[in-house]
Order: sequence, then structure tokens, then C-alpha cells
Amino acid sequence: ADTTIWIAPGTYNMGSYLHIIHNGIALRGQTGSRDDVILDFGGMVGGEFGILVDADDVTISDLTIRNAAEHGVSVQARDRTILYNLHILDINNQLVKVNPTIDRSRSSEDGLLACSRLEYTTTAPDNYTNGISAHDAHGWVVRDNEWVRILTSDGTPVPAVLFWNNSSDTIVERNFFLDCGRGVAFGLNNGHTGGIVRNNMFLFREPHDVAIEMADATGWLVAHNTAVLLNPAPGLTWGMEARFGSTSGSFVNNLTNMSIWTDRDGALATSSGDITNAQTSWFVDALNGDLHLAAGATAVIDQASPIPQVTDDFDRDTRPIGSAPDMGADEYGVAPPTAVTDLRISQAI
Repeated sequence: ADTTIWIAPGTYNMGSYLHIIHNGIALRGQTGSRDDVILDFGGMVGGEFGILVDADDVTISDLTIRNAAEHGVSVQARDRTILYNLHILDINNQLVKVNPTIDRSRSSEDGLLACSRLEYTTTAPDNYTNGISAHDAHGWVVRDNEWVRILTSDGTPVPAVLFWNNSSDTIVERNFFLDCGRGVAFGLNNGHTGGIVRNNMFLFREPHDVAIEMADATGWLVAHNTAVLLNPAPGLTWGMEARFGSTSGSFVNNLTNMSIWTDRDGALATSSGDITNAQTSWFVDALNGDLHLAAGATAVIDQASPIPQVTDDFDRDTRPIGSAPDMGADEYGVAPPTAVTDLRISQAI
């Protein structure tokens, strides 16, 4: 318990999976750079399982996990897992998986996935994948990550971030999604309660479904997200949706170029302050992934009503910078310096 295992720089060809069974273990790359330590599990097809977390209070950080034949990291009904500064790529199934026990007597609580890059070089080898798929997970935070090409070989659009099967209180914030088939999904047809999706950016140029899907999910808030969706599936005219009669929640101050469907299949969601006619010219370099607001985006700068659940932006700049918050994930401009209110002089010269 409370042991740190430091891994020296190098590429390690793994002959088997790693199984963490003791509480309080930290597995870290020695230099702090995730590019310096590479755990290669042999191939998406024919390789080994990745890392299996079977203990509480486990930290995995500062390394690369690639070429696993099942999951990159699998958390088995364990609490307070920290996955930080990882590069997880080219994994056969879900890059990160969170499961309860088979009898549902124990779930996973208070996990963190942060400051990581999760991607496929091209696509998954089949259509059974996600960036993270979490069942019966509670209080997880997914923040400050890059999700790149979470795509399937046959084009089936799967969520990059999926919390379902009675999960609750998930926070998904300040993530950047590039060229994924779908973005964030709560519930699907198996339930999610509460949760916030805020200050995320989505640029989809490959064929795609929606950026955000709330389905069989209640009590959620989807606020201040920016989505530029450029290659929708045939017939798709909306970029965010609430679906099914069991679904209720709020879309607030989102900025996108496609409509938001609040009542698909009887859903009971609301929309307030959302902008659905975004132009690529409103952003610094939308086609290449810079979705920060340009100076000319006056239609959305200082135009939002403040909400207590969103007090900063994608870059952690405090809102508002101007007279009112901006629409979407970015707050335009430079935040003023914090006022000094408790300065004391201990010695005068």
C-alpha cells in the first residue's frame, strides 16, 4: 500500500497484462513525460490485455499504453482511481473500461481521467469500442483530455465518452474531441442520473453522429460547449440531443452549427441561450481545430446569461471577462489579473 513504482524511460514489450491488486499503488513514468515510457502490449489483434486495476486508490500516470488486445486500462469496481497524463492508443476494445462486480454489489466511485490523449491512429479493428465506457460508475471526473479519431472500422458511430448502466454525477469538462464518430453520451438505454457536460470543444470532420447525446438520463446539465460538425451522417440535422421519455435535463449556452433536439422520442429536455447557427469565421481556425472565439464573433461574445455551474472556460479563464459570459466553451479576451487583497509588508527598506 502507498507504494510508487517508477518506470525508467524506454519501450517495454509486454508479454502479459499488468494486474494491480494492492490498494494505494502508483505506477508512474520516471521523467513525467508520457512519451518517454511506452508499454506496448503487442497488437490490437493477437496482443495482450493492458492494465487491470483491482484495488482502490490506484494512480497510473506519465506513460503511454498502446497496442492492447482488450482494454488499455480496466477498472474493476474500484474507487478513487486516478488516470493522469497518459497516452492511450490503438486498443482493440474500449481504451478505458470501468465495470462493477458481476452481481452489482460494488461499483466504481470518484475516479479521475485527466490531462490525457486517447486515440486511434486510423480506426478500431471492429465496432466494439469507446474512448471510455463506464458502467455503474459514480462521481467520475473526465477533464482536460484529447479524444482523437475514436472511430470504428465499419463507420458505426460510437461515443468517445460513455457513462451508462446506472452511472451518476459524472463531470465531463474541458475536453477536446477531434474527428470522433460521436462525442459524449450519458445513459443510452440503461440510465444515468445527474452530471454536467461543460466547456468541451468538438470538431468533427470525419462522418459522424451527434456531439452530445443524453438518452435515458435525468437531471443533467449540458452547458457552454462548442461543437463544429462538418460531416454529418445522411439525414442528420442536429448536433446534440435528448432522447426517450425517461430523459430530462437542460441545454444552456451551447454554441454549435447544428440544431439541438430536446424532445426526441418524447424526451423532456429544455434549451436556454443555445446558439445553433455558428459560423466557422467566428473561430480562430475552426477547420484546423482552434475553436477559440475570434474578435469578430460579436454575435456570441458577452451574450450569455451567467449560470452558477460554469464560472470558467475551456482554458480555465474566469467568466465573464467582458460585461457578460460568452456563448460556448471559450471566453474571449484576456482575464484581468487577480486583485491582491491581503498584502502585508514585513520589512521596509
